[in-house]
Amino acid sequence: MAASDSFETYGLTPDIVDLVGLLRQRARTLGHQRAFTFLIDGEQQREHLNYGQLDARARAIAGYLQSRGLAGERALLLYPSGQQFIAAFFGCLYAGVVAVPAYPPRRNRNLERIRSIVGDAEPKICLTTDDVLGRIEPILDETPDLAALEWKCTRELGESDAAAWADPQITPDTLAFLQYTSGSTGTPKGVMVSHGNLLHNTQLISRAYQAPADGLGMTWLPLYHDMGLIGGILQPIYFGRPTNVMTPTHFLQKPLRWLRALSDTGASISGGPNFAYDLCVDRVTDEEKKTLDLSQWQIAFNGAEPVRAETLDRFAEAFAECGFRREAFYPCYGLAEGTLMVTGGDKLIAPPMRSFDAEAMQAGRAEAAAEGAEGSVQLVSSGHSAKDQTVLVVDPETLAEQPMGRVGEIWVQGPSVAKGYWRREDATAETFLAKTADGRGPFMRTGDLGCLHTAADGQPELFVNGRLKDLIILRGVNHYPQDLETTAEEAHEDLPVGAGAAFAVGADGAEEMVLVQEAPRNRQADLKEVCGAIRSQLGKLHEVSPREVVLIKPNSIPKTSSGKIQRHAARAAYEAGELEVVAVCPRDGSVEVLRARRRREAVDRPAVEKKPVAASAPSAAADPNDTSERVLAVVRSVAQERATNLTLDTDIAGMGLDSLERMEIVSLLEQDFGGRFTEEAILTMETSRDVVEQVNRCLLGESNGGSTRRPPPARGPAANGPATGAAERRETPESDYVFSESPEYQRLQQTKQLAELAGLKNPYFTQHEGVTSDTARIGGKEYVNFCSYNYLGMSGEPSVSDAAQQAIEQFGTSTSASRVVSGEKTVHRELEKGIADFIGVDDAIVMASGHCTNESVIGHLLGPGDLVLHDALAHNSIIQGCKLSGALRRAFPHNDAAACEKLLEQYRGEYRKVLIVIEGVYSMDGDFADIRPFVDMKERHKAWLMIDEAHSIGTMGPTGRGMSEYWDVEPRRVDLWMGTISKGLGSCGGYIAASREIIEYLKYTAPTFVFSGGVSPANTAAGLAALRVLDAEPERVAKLHENSALFLKLAKEAGFDTGPSQGSPVVPIITGDSRMALALSMAMFERGVNVQPILHPAVEEAAARLRFFVTSAHSEEQIRTAIAALVDAREEVALKLAKIDPAAIPQAGKGETMIGASSASRLNDGPPAAV
Repeated sequence: MAASDSFETYGLTPDIVDLVGLLRQRARTLGHQRAFTFLIDGEQQREHLNYGQLDARARAIAGYLQSRGLAGERALLLYPSGQQFIAAFFGCLYAGVVAVPAYPPRRNRNLERIRSIVGDAEPKICLTTDDVLGRIEPILDETPDLAALEWKCTRELGESDAAAWADPQITPDTLAFLQYTSGSTGTPKGVMVSHGNLLHNTQLISRAYQAPADGLGMTWLPLYHDMGLIGGILQPIYFGRPTNVMTPTHFLQKPLRWLRALSDTGASISGGPNFAYDLCVDRVTDEEKKTLDLSQWQIAFNGAEPVRAETLDRFAEAFAECGFRREAFYPCYGLAEGTLMVTGGDKLIAPPMRSFDAEAMQAGRAEAAAEGAEGSVQLVSSGHSAKDQTVLVVDPETLAEQPMGRVGEIWVQGPSVAKGYWRREDATAETFLAKTADGRGPFMRTGDLGCLHTAADGQPELFVNGRLKDLIILRGVNHYPQDLETTAEEAHEDLPVGAGAAFAVGADGAEEMVLVQEAPRNRQADLKEVCGAIRSQLGKLHEVSPREVVLIKPNSIPKTSSGKIQRHAARAAYEAGELEVVAVCPRDGSVEVLRARRRREAVDRPAVEKKPVAASAPSAAADPNDTSERVLAVVRSVAQERATNLTLDTDIAGMGLDSLERMEIVSLLEQDFGGRFTEEAILTMETSRDVVEQVNRCLLGESNGGSTRRPPPARGPAANGPATGAAERRETPESDYVFSESPEYQRLQQTKQLAELAGLKNPYFTQHEGVTSDTARIGGKEYVNFCSYNYLGMSGEPSVSDAAQQAIEQFGTSTSASRVVSGEKTVHRELEKGIADFIGVDDAIVMASGHCTNESVIGHLLGPGDLVLHDALAHNSIIQGCKLSGALRRAFPHNDAAACEKLLEQYRGEYRKVLIVIEGVYSMDGDFADIRPFVDMKERHKAWLMIDEAHSIGTMGPTGRGMSEYWDVEPRRVDLWMGTISKGLGSCGGYIAASREIIEYLKYTAPTFVFSGGVSPANTAAGLAALRVLDAEPERVAKLHENSALFLKLAKEAGFDTGPSQGSPVVPIITGDSRMALALSMAMFERGVNVQPILHPAVEEAAARLRFFVTSAHSEEQIRTAIAALVDAREEVALKLAKIDPAAIPQAGKGETMIGASSASRLNDGPPAAV
């Protein structure tokens, strides 16, 4: 990979060699740009962090660490996922301190893992939060190794600490952090990851994703884990694009939150392990799917555990109706020893899958088999490696490189391969310094099995099919079998030591864990008690719930001659039914004791079905609305038979509930009582009594002397039956029926205050006192105006105004009804014929507005069973039309004709009608599409093509005839030409120009035309007159082109970012910061220039801008004056904003702009903030 090319692509200079330099440059160049948005409650409550703030916080933490003389030492990081963790991680890097991330313990849980990491890494200090320290302080007296650390809460560090910071001497080989792979306890191994490793891997990921320039990230992955830290935090900083961050707890509790965040923000990059996608399929309801738009999701990466074909199929099928594209899936392969990503696929195609003969695969041969054939296994391609890395498949015994199609161990070599294991020379030599039989190396041995096959593009692609080592991966988390076995044997005093085997088995395509343990030699031992103790300890210490705990006859566990447990042999015996089973405890908590100690039959045990809760329900005397009883009922509904002896003091994890089941309890309680638990509250819930306490505190408001509300009547799984009677009905709050009290209106008022808090005026709804053209009269003063679509000066043109007045005299002011009912005015048909002739097609139909034209025509011509393919930056009216139609829609990357054709190749045969929708000029960026490949492909694939010319008719082509003239395309080759009369033609309305048959059909059946009043006679006549002026005076178009080119040239020469604008009258000046855009707009107004800002979330924060609309009426002097004023205002605003603390200004809420609510769609037109 050419690093310099990658740097330039993402706006970085080639001198960056470490992460400190990376963030420092982002802070200098994008200081006010949002880096991260944290979804505090997983949904609407948000906090923002920009690059400048992150840099300042990192310097404060680093200054403190350096003042303590800790450069070169290690620092333990104990934080929940959030901005304090990110600041502390970078604080360590800024100080030259090696970061050691770990998940904070829940009371005594995970404590042994923390202690083992401390014993191995020997950190001098632990950086953490007040809440975490509060949980740990009570046990420090019992843990001298932890007590020996310096404990520091980083939130208290500030400017004085930052002032003491000195730039550390860092090279690419400098150690950045130790990644302790999840699951290790007794013998932890810390992977040594350098700055060079991290920088290379972030480059590798960015190159593999081919992420769009306006891409937005979304992550819920734990930040202490490599996938969350590197993929969710470091890579977005390298890429320079904002990312939304949700905690893993909020995702697990309610998977819909992840998809809702993707839908609401339009994030294009996000992902996780298999289980995340499976969880969404299982938990998101059909009604909830109707509210989701996943069409912008371009990279749905899947890694951290073997990628399953069934997972991809289930998710793609379940969320196709939400706009999710199978091509968005991005299977990848990686591991901590390789920093993160090793291989990845092609983002433009659906993940390749191959069927192999399972028996041959076991023998080391990857032989093809028919899909679905008996004895076949389907594998998903994990893609190919980067050009500057090498991936081999090697025989693990002979160390000979394997040819294509042979199975072996995966070996990796390249700049992303980590330095080794911390202070473990033997393990480092074994894993990181491997050489092939012919002496090539060193390579890193992954311990994973796979094979290489030649892909369609000729590159070798990797298929991962197993593990050489015994590692167990459950829901993306690594568990070492020896840790699980030790926990099991220590769970009960009668169990023999060194006589258990933990291994993974397949269950309906997913991976689960089975624990086989020799039974107590004491025949009087209570086997039910033994099984319960094992399950309890595995749940408490590892948060896992085995598929089965199997007790077998003493001295019967498979071992080697040297006494080592043979896990593979134990698994084979389990699957074949050859273990000498004494007792079996499946996940439901029941225990089958086999008194005869016979061999157990080999059976494919089905998944345990949940039974009615009534079997373990509370007594009839219990009050169903009592908080304690309702909590117990919810726990019973999830735990089923495992809750037989449930009391308020029963340890919930000790019942054998895994983390997902505990999150299900949390979610059900929130549904039942209303409200939301804080993440800290969730971490304190050990027993049902703890849960009751947190329900009272978080959901019923009994905290800190606050007002208490009566629990709502029981509903959902905790209820014994439906509530009856008026007394039990929920009281309707004012916010549900008094609009001024509604949360939507309250949020609007809050966001309107943002400009005032920043010392700025509301720039919207200014009152104009005359015709809006190159100038505008506002408040009695004349301004040079760049806020009008009056591109050709037709609004205010005397002949156009005269035509409107004459039409009123002849036809009146209204059509009085729809044209079907009231009849046609001659002027309507003249305009429609004039439009058709001007464009060069058979006929046209005129409707009341451009938005309703798109909405109605798309919504009417297509329906369920049809498909719409649209540009990712399609206007809101197009999106609304798609939704109205009920057709499936798929977005393709902006102006990417090749991506659109791939969708056609894959889907055309599955749908009756397929419509491709693109735009002429895209009004947010001022760029436009090359329509020629779209015209060709629609003809090849027998689809329809619709082109929205709202901003290109009158502005593009020598005579203003739009995109057909500009690209020299026969107009009749395009099925639907849509345009508006309100912009280049200076009137009001929208039109469709097409074949005679389509227009006839629309006139008799399109609801917006048939059931709506027609365009007024005055507007119709004005549009017709403007069309005649345009036909007679093409020099207006030439002048518009001249002015647009001059404005763009001067703006670029002045150093402004004009985005992709080219050859159109729309020129953005991108500020990358909403406050800057708003302040710049105000400063320009003070200088006599009227231009509106476009603010987040109408666009992403990094794309905040001023948007200039150039007209033919502008003079050269006006254009030069505007650019000069812009340069002057830029310097003034930059100085003013530098004095304002961004943290003191609240941020707009979900879906809100500085002045109003925006659509969830990525929009391109309309009022500047609400668009």
